[in-house]
Amino acid sequence: MTEPRDWDKEMAEIDKVIAKAGPPAAQSPAASPAREAQPRLSAPAVRSPGVTVTRRRDTAGVWFRALLGAAGAVALPFWPYGKTCGTMLFVYMIGTAAVIAAGIWAMRGAWIHRRGGAHIAGLLVLIAGVGLAAIEIVHRTAWAAGQLHWICP
Repeated sequence: MTEPRDWDKEMAEIDKVIAKAGPPAAQSPAASPAREAQPRLSAPAVRSPGVTVTRRRDTAGVWFRALLGAAGAVALPFWPYGKTCGTMLFVYMIGTAAVIAAGIWAMRGAWIHRRGGAHIAGLLVLIAGVGLAAIEIVHRTAWAAGQLHWICP
């Protein structure tokens, strides 16, 4: 059998290792005299990895992105130019790509800053953009009964 452990001796060794390492403040470089003279207004925020601190400005930015994409998704069905074929069709498709990108951009920002409502708004913008693009693509592929053309004849 093994001998019983001497816990007092082992704990004393652990205390020596801790004392040798010192407290975390002792490991940091010494503060300059000019720094010590300035009063500290607040303690620095201690964050664990992967935690994002959200400010009011960040929340406003996330909602701005979501509403910008929603405005584009609402405006595209009222496209004032002909989109049957040619250049204006390609400009319209760039607009739908911009709405899709705005939806992804809003969803990414909302995910980072933990804003569920803005994330759902971004998802709806993404779905609207994909839907608007799909309508034009389907009318120009073999799936549609009356096929339109990409380039005007």
